[in-house]
Amino acid sequence: MPEPWNDVTSAAVSSINRLQHGYLAAPRDPWAVRSLASLRRADATRPGADPGLWDVILGHLPDYLLGQGTAPATPAERAVHAAVVLYAVHQQSRSEPMHVRGIGLGQAVRTLSMRRSSSTEWDPGTISRFQHMCRAQQWAIRVGNLRGLVTLMRSEAVPLDYGHLAADLWRLQVSSPDQVLLEWGRQLHRIPANQTTSAETDQGEPR
Repeated sequence: MPEPWNDVTSAAVSSINRLQHGYLAAPRDPWAVRSLASLRRADATRPGADPGLWDVILGHLPDYLLGQGTAPATPAERAVHAAVVLYAVHQQSRSEPMHVRGIGLGQAVRTLSMRRSSSTEWDPGTISRFQHMCRAQQWAIRVGNLRGLVTLMRSEAVPLDYGHLAADLWRLQVSSPDQVLLEWGRQLHRIPANQTTSAETDQGEPR
């Protein structure tokens, strides 16, 4: 049986791994540099609007998750497009990988809020942005708020698992939005027992 969340994760990670490996290579891969620049200019809510990005966004999704003809974008297309565009924003001018496996959105926001705080308390502005994004009911507003958070993560060098994010964005649209929000909240308020100061970059197969 198809597992859409796994296929969405795989599609996003396949594109992002190629982009990340090329951008961080020495010398940088010209294709990765050009593609990331185009992605940063793209509207994260409009998959397919730039023909030059079709292969990056749609090339790894299986047929059953692609739309047909003139139908609107499918939840999978929207989720992968948003994740890849947000990754491009996140990686800009960073020399370390910003896609790192195993770091959920709530965990990344926790790290971000601690780095932006001048005390032992979380930064209230960061938490407020996150909560506002979670409460959003419209896709464009939610993705726009998420882009703002990702921009802050870039400035503080806080990485994120973009395969997991793509699956979360798919689930928000089609199956279990309350469950996704609860998972983000749990990530925000939990410090894993085995948490270390560094994370391993995803070099293998998606989860």
